[in-house]
Amino acid sequence: MVQPALLRLCVALSIATVLVLLLASVPVFTWIAPSRSIFLIVSIVCWGILFVFYSLRQDDPRKIVSAQGPGGDILQIATHHALPKRLRKEKEDSFSLGENQFRNGDYHGAAESFLRALEESFHPATALNAGAVLILIADFERARSVLSDGLIRTHHFTSHLLEAALHAESGVLEARMGNMQEALEAYEKAADLFQREGDGRGRGDVLLNAANASIHRGDWQRARKMLVEAMRAHRRNGGRLGRANAQACRAYIQIECDELDEALLTIERATEIYQQARNTAGLSHVSILRGNAHFKRFELEEALEAYEASSVLCKQSGDLLGEASAKVNVGNVHFKQDDVAAALLDYEGALEVHKYAGNILGQARTLSNIGSALSRLRRIEEAIEALESARILYDRIGARGRMVDVVDRLIERLKNRQRKA
Repeated sequence: MVQPALLRLCVALSIATVLVLLLASVPVFTWIAPSRSIFLIVSIVCWGILFVFYSLRQDDPRKIVSAQGPGGDILQIATHHALPKRLRKEKEDSFSLGENQFRNGDYHGAAESFLRALEESFHPATALNAGAVLILIADFERARSVLSDGLIRTHHFTSHLLEAALHAESGVLEARMGNMQEALEAYEKAADLFQREGDGRGRGDVLLNAANASIHRGDWQRARKMLVEAMRAHRRNGGRLGRANAQACRAYIQIECDELDEALLTIERATEIYQQARNTAGLSHVSILRGNAHFKRFELEEALEAYEASSVLCKQSGDLLGEASAKVNVGNVHFKQDDVAAALLDYEGALEVHKYAGNILGQARTLSNIGSALSRLRRIEEAIEALESARILYDRIGARGRMVDVVDRLIERLKNRQRKA
């Protein structure tokens, strides 16, 4: 709250000082000349205080900060302040190295460092970070194990902040695996705990994640409600990443509701914030959204350009699932361009990645696309098999809405065609 107010004061004083200096040189206003030195000194002092404030904030005492996760979800990351003082020196090498590697996008290296720190001395803060990077490299089984162990260790803590963050991370894990009901339950626990701890930023992050999960389930009313609450929380707490993700979430809803012009404007606002934050993962996510908006408008070249840009950004940030998602979307463009064979290759490549990652929702969606492509190629039996496999996976995660309805209608149509044949 102080930082933006102080910055505005400094800018206002600087403008006033320049105006006084200019006016003092005009004969009519010579009477204000004595005030020049006062304005100049006050302006310099205020700028000095602001720079001191910035230097103090370089060592941020917050225990938990936000990081961009896969598919627009927000991850919770522990700083070294979350470690007890006795462990800070002990863990300095591995934990600090992991922090640096995470900031530089070396997620595999960060995973090794945080896991090594856990072996040296287990602490929930390190488990939180290890879980985050394991999610980013799609090592879901180890992520689940680490986060579960971390939650068990928080039971004797007086503060519930780490417990809240671990529940939030578990929600992201479940969402990436397509288990939306479990994700929403984890998010609800996390939001309650963040509220109890008075952490509005954390609660806002979790509400955005819950909105994303609700969109996947086709529950638009709940998604909009969560989004409004999240945006209110982030406006009060000033989280830049949260505001960017809120805009991205709004764009996602607008695209699904065919409000495409509004979505493109919202995407530009989100892109601007992500660029200011130099957030590669966020830029990749909004690039996918931009592609989706252009795709719905049948602007296929613009959509292909956006999806390919997202794929490049995902490679840079090591986002395996994001790269698979971009590959599916590139396949969708090829499909619309009637290059069905190329589309099928794109889908099959993405399916392998989702199977490796254990991402159920990703597998279901990709199998749906494979079924459509096989249908177009008149390979009816294979198409039905792919679509029924997708339907089983959708049932497993409790998915509903348009994506499931489309699969049902296509299965019925293909079976009718088989019977007539």
